[in-house]
Amino acid sequence: MDEREGPRGDVQELNDFELVVYETVAEIDKDGGAADFDTLARLVGGPEEDLWAALGHLVSIGHLHSTPRGYVLGSHDWS
Repeated sequence: MDEREGPRGDVQELNDFELVVYETVAEIDKDGGAADFDTLARLVGGPEEDLWAALGHLVSIGHLHSTPRGYVLGSHDWS
């Protein structure tokens, strides 16, 4: 099984800030990149603790996956 596969939470669970974080990671991931914390902090803004909380939640529900290079999208069924 691909390490990016797994159960995903419902998008309805996300707050506005988490959606911005997810969309920012998705934009970076679409070109094969990974979003490191410093890049996300620069692009998204907001308090550092809010960004860590959003990333933790997005990873825990399977929307994002943490890799040594940074954050990438979790498994999804769209192209």
